[in-house]
Amino acid sequence: MQPFLNLWSVLILLGAAQGLLLSWTFFFAPQGVRLSNRLLGLLVLSLALLVVEILLCYSGYIQFAPYFVGLTEPLAFVVSPLLYLYTRSLTEPGFRWQPRYLLLLLPAAVHAVYMVPFFAQSEAWKLRSVAESFHQPHPAAPAAAHDFWWFASYTQFYAAFYLVLGAYLLVYAGLQVRVLLAYQRQQVASSAPALSWLKRLGLGCGLLLLVYVGATTYFHSTTGDMNDAGDVWVASLIALLFYSMSGRAISRSSLLAMQTTPEAPPAEAATPRRKYEKTALSPDAASEILARLRALMDAAHPYRNPDLSLAELASLLRLPPHHLSQVINEQCQQNFFDFINAHRIEEVKRQLLSLETTHLKLEEIGFAAGFNSKSAFNAAFKKHTQTTPSQFRKSAVAQ
Repeated sequence: MQPFLNLWSVLILLGAAQGLLLSWTFFFAPQGVRLSNRLLGLLVLSLALLVVEILLCYSGYIQFAPYFVGLTEPLAFVVSPLLYLYTRSLTEPGFRWQPRYLLLLLPAAVHAVYMVPFFAQSEAWKLRSVAESFHQPHPAAPAAAHDFWWFASYTQFYAAFYLVLGAYLLVYAGLQVRVLLAYQRQQVASSAPALSWLKRLGLGCGLLLLVYVGATTYFHSTTGDMNDAGDVWVASLIALLFYSMSGRAISRSSLLAMQTTPEAPPAEAATPRRKYEKTALSPDAASEILARLRALMDAAHPYRNPDLSLAELASLLRLPPHHLSQVINEQCQQNFFDFINAHRIEEVKRQLLSLETTHLKLEEIGFAAGFNSKSAFNAAFKKHTQTTPSQFRKSAVAQ
């Protein structure tokens, strides 16, 4: 196999680089501590690694990394479960990671075990299999080593592998559609950004499934044997998906709102405008949102999460963050952090008044209520009660 680079492979290469950069961003950006972003990061990373292997095999550069042959194939069974869990994390209030979700990755684990004999073969054998798959010239076939008992079934397995994988992806596509339809029916805000984003992502993955099934069927039917040429079309579409995600991220970046020169001051003083004057939130809608917010705070206690953000709380209520911010500011006369800390303080006060918590330290009670440091707990308690936690406990005991 003679390594080469053409325009097509360069575009795929740049797309793979975009995917790796996006996955890093989802993991380690300030917003990356959220479960949904971590799931999206894993999803993008899995797709990027698949693209890297396809590119190496297609361009012939796999000869410099023969250990990479087939290494990412089990990831084909990882992408759909990750997309499914990511969708649920954005559409289900209070969604949390559960160990049982690891069972969704069982098909990938089974496939990885089945691939062990393939991984154990010599580098020359792997490179010859790649050349055959892309119908490129290759030297005489070396003898297969490490002849595991199920190794002889590989030829029959790969004849059905694409049908199995296609059916697997189709099942998860159905689950994805069901989750999105249920979420759409429950929406109270038609402009929910999560729904719009998930629809676009779902359409992209649906198109990817169609291209995979169509290209694989075409190339296998025309050659009558194993042919991975269709994988190049799949890698190209994934690269386009990464370009689209990067463009969407940039278009929503605050960089576009920056000004290079200051605006000229107005000729005369304008009438002050209300902060939320341009929002389309009626008084009735604001009252309804406030009632739902209070019910959620009393029932689910989201304030106990020390990393709770406005965006996450809005997601639990299936609201745009700016609507929730408006309700808290106008209806409660508080900013978001004071609103959350007020609920934490009320829980701390209930605990301090209870005889069942007299053995607990003040810091333990504060941390359980959602504070992430002793200093923040003491400062917030003093601000809301004009006394310290220890003084409040002493007064409660004296009574």
